[in-house]
Amino acid sequence: MSSETTKALITMPKELKTKLEEEAKNENRSLSNYIVTLLQKRNQ
Repeated sequence: MSSETTKALITMPKELKTKLEEEAKNENRSLSNYIVTLLQKRNQ
């Protein structure tokens, strides 16, 4: 892990996690990378 990143533990409904995992898989991304990408787009 680079010095420019940090870890965050989040709690979410199982159904949401499953949906996000499916979306990440469809985009050939890890769940973590997919969530970061969504957050970055939202924060622009």
